[in-house]
Amino acid sequence: MRSPLPYEYYHAPIPGGGYVTGFSYDPYEKNALYCRTDIGGCYRYSYEDKCWHSLIEHVGMDDLSETFPIALAAYKGRVYIACGDGRSAGWLPDPDVKLAPCGRLCISDDRGESFTYEDIPCYIHGNLSGRGTGKRLVVTPSGRIFFASQRDGLGIRDTEGNWTFSPVCCENFLTFVMLSEDEKMILVGSAGISNRNGKRRGPSLFLSKDGGKLFAPIDWPEDPGDDMLWGCVAQRYAVDDRYIYVTFSCSTPYSYASWMGYSCDGGQVRHGRIVRYPLDDPSKGYEDITPGKENGPLSYGLAGVAACEEYICCSSIGNDHGGGDMIMISKDKGEHWETALHGLKAGKLITRVPYLSPECHGGASPVHWMTDLAINPYNKDELWFNTGTGVFKSENFASDERSFTDWCDGTEETVHLNLYSPPSGEVQLIDILGDLGGFAFRDLKTPCDNSFADAEQNRYITCINADFPDKDPSMIMVTARGNWTGRTKGGVILSRDSAKSWDRLALPFGITDELDRLCKGIEQPNVNPGWAALSADGSSFVFTAADGIRLYRDNTVRASLDEKNNTEYEAVSVIEINPSDDKPSMKVFSDRVDPLYYFGFGENSRLYVSDDGGFSFSEKTSPLPEGIDFGLIDCANKTEIRGDAGFFGRFYIAAEKQGLWLLEYDKENAAFSARKLTKEGDTVYRCGLGFLEGSYIGGKKMIYISGIIDSHYGFYRSEDEGVSWQLLNDERHRFGEINSIEGDSRKYGRFFIASGSLGVIVGEGTL
Repeated sequence: MRSPLPYEYYHAPIPGGGYVTGFSYDPYEKNALYCRTDIGGCYRYSYEDKCWHSLIEHVGMDDLSETFPIALAAYKGRVYIACGDGRSAGWLPDPDVKLAPCGRLCISDDRGESFTYEDIPCYIHGNLSGRGTGKRLVVTPSGRIFFASQRDGLGIRDTEGNWTFSPVCCENFLTFVMLSEDEKMILVGSAGISNRNGKRRGPSLFLSKDGGKLFAPIDWPEDPGDDMLWGCVAQRYAVDDRYIYVTFSCSTPYSYASWMGYSCDGGQVRHGRIVRYPLDDPSKGYEDITPGKENGPLSYGLAGVAACEEYICCSSIGNDHGGGDMIMISKDKGEHWETALHGLKAGKLITRVPYLSPECHGGASPVHWMTDLAINPYNKDELWFNTGTGVFKSENFASDERSFTDWCDGTEETVHLNLYSPPSGEVQLIDILGDLGGFAFRDLKTPCDNSFADAEQNRYITCINADFPDKDPSMIMVTARGNWTGRTKGGVILSRDSAKSWDRLALPFGITDELDRLCKGIEQPNVNPGWAALSADGSSFVFTAADGIRLYRDNTVRASLDEKNNTEYEAVSVIEINPSDDKPSMKVFSDRVDPLYYFGFGENSRLYVSDDGGFSFSEKTSPLPEGIDFGLIDCANKTEIRGDAGFFGRFYIAAEKQGLWLLEYDKENAAFSARKLTKEGDTVYRCGLGFLEGSYIGGKKMIYISGIIDSHYGFYRSEDEGVSWQLLNDERHRFGEINSIEGDSRKYGRFFIASGSLGVIVGEGTL
C-alpha cells in the first residue's frame, strides 16, 4: 500500500448543526463525558481544551454503521457504543415487518481512541425511531450488557460475548433499560407497538424482580388520545436516593409517522408526564409530579430528565408551547417546580455560534428537540442539554441566576451536499448543506455570520446546488428549500454581493400544470427545489424543478436575468435521439466560457447540448459507459460533475464503479468524446478541481477524488490527468460518507471534503 503525502486536516467550522441524541457520563471517572448523535457518530468532551472530539474520523465509505449510534455507555474508562445503519430498511419501515439484524457493538479500552467490534444480532438504525430515548445500553459490574433494542426486545450479552434477544411481555419496541445494583430488579421502557390493541399502545413500563426471567407491566400514566396510535410512552429515567423518575410523551394526531412518534421525531408529541416510583419497588405504583398538571393535559411532551441529591429537572419537547423547549427544576423531588429555561424569557440563553442566534430564528429561541439532560456527577452546577442543532451547557444551574451557552466546539454533525471554490473574490468556499442551507466562508477557520437568509435574517434551509460565473463569482445562484416556519419559501435565490444578501426569484408558474404543481410544493416548508445552472456571463439560467429527489427533463425551464433580477421563463424544448414513453431526467450545467451553451446530463448516461442560451437542447450520442444516472439530487446523487474553468465544453465526471472520466464537446463537429482517467476496477465516488500552477481559469488543474485506487480507499490527487495518483490520508482520517470533494482554486495542495456526518473538512498539504 502506498504511503500518504503529509497532510493536516481541520474543519471549516459550522459548529454543531445536527441532532445530538444523548449524553453519557462515566460515573467512575471525573469529568468523563460523551455524547451520541443521530448521523454523526459519538464525541468525547475534553475538559482541558473545552472542546468535543469525534470518535469516528476513521470511518470510511465501506461501512458507515458507526456514524449512526443508538446508545452509548461509559463504564470505568471503557466506552460501549451500539450502532447501525439499518442496511436495506427504508426511512419508514413497517413496524410489523421483521427486519434483518444489522447491529454493531463498538468497545473501546482507551476512551474512544480505538475500538474492537462485534455484531449485535438485532436491527439497529441510529437515525430512526427511538433515537431520542434512552438509556438503552447498561454495563453491569459482573460484565454483562443489557440492551433495549428498537425492534427486537431486550438483549443480554453474557460475559462470554453471547447475545440473547427476547420480547418483554410480547413487546419488542423498547426505549430504555434500568438495573438495580444487584442486577435483580430490571425496569424496561416500551413504545407499546408490538402489543398494541387497535389504536391503543400497549403498556409502557415492565418490571422484573428476578433478574429478567419474568417481567410484568406496572402502572403507568394513561392517556385518552385521539391520534392514529395513542397512549403514553416512557422516554427516559433518572434516579436519586429515593425515587425513579420517568418522563412520558404521546404522539399527536398530525405526527407524520404515528408509530414513530414515541421518539420525538419532528417534535410531534404532547401530553407529557413525569412521575416518580419508589426506588426499592416500582411495582408499588407512581405519583404524578408533572409541572402544570392542574391546568389539564400538557400541549407538549416531556423527555429529558436528570436527578441528583440537590434537585431534579426535566425538559419539554414539542411544537405547541411557544418559545422553544424548556427546562423545569424542582428542589423538593417534584413537589414544586420552577422554570429554569424557556425561550428568551426564563433563564439567560447565550449563543456564540452565529446561526444559532435568535436573530437568525425569527427572533425566537433556537432550542428544540431537547430530549436529554445530563448533570455532571462531580459538579452539580454543570448541566448539559441537547437540541436538534447541537448542545448547550450551564455552569451555574444549581443557582438562581442560571445561564446557558451553546457549546458545540468540535462537533460538526451536518450533511453537506456540494462544495464550490470561487476562483476570486472574498468568498473562499461555498458550502451547500442539509437543514442549515448554506455557508459562504470568507475565513476557513471562523464560523460564518449566518446561513443563506433573506433581508430579515430568516434562513433558507437545505440547499441543493450553487453556480456562479467564473469571471464574476460575486454573483451566486443557489437552489434552496423554504424554512420550517414558512418565513422563507423555496426556489432559486440569487446574490450579487458575494452572499451578503439574497433575492428570491420568481418560480415558473403558468407554463404547465405539472410545473405549477411542483412549484406549489416548492413554496411549502422543507421541499426540494431543484437544480439551477447560471450562464458564463450571468445573463440567463436554466432551472429544473425537482420531483422529490429526481430532476425530470420535462420540468426544465430557461430564464433571462437583468440587473433587477426580473425573470421571464420559457419552457425548454428537447430533441431526442430515440424518443420513449419514459420520463427522462436532465441535470443542467452551464459552459464555463460560452454563455450560449448549456449541457444536460440524464439517466443511463444520456447527454444533451444547448447552443442557444438554454431555449432548446439536442440529445447527442454519449461516449460514456451505460448505466450512469445523473438525474438524482440531494443525498441520492451518486455522481459528481465538475466544469473546467476557462475551457469550453470540458467536464470531469466521477461515476463510482465506472471510474473517473474526462468529457469534452467539440463545437465544430457537435459531438462528445470521453477519456477514462482511472483504471478498470478503480472506483471514484467524488471529484473536484484545484489550483496547480499559473492561472486557475484556463490553466492546468489538480484533480482531487475520493475513491478506491488499486484496491485502497482514500482521498487522492493527480497532477497529470490521472496518469498517477497520490494518496492524501491515512486510516485514521477517512471522515465517513463523502458527498462532494473540491480543490481550492487559489492554493496549491488544499482541498475540501463535504461529509455526510462530520461537516466540511479542509485538507492542507504540509509540503
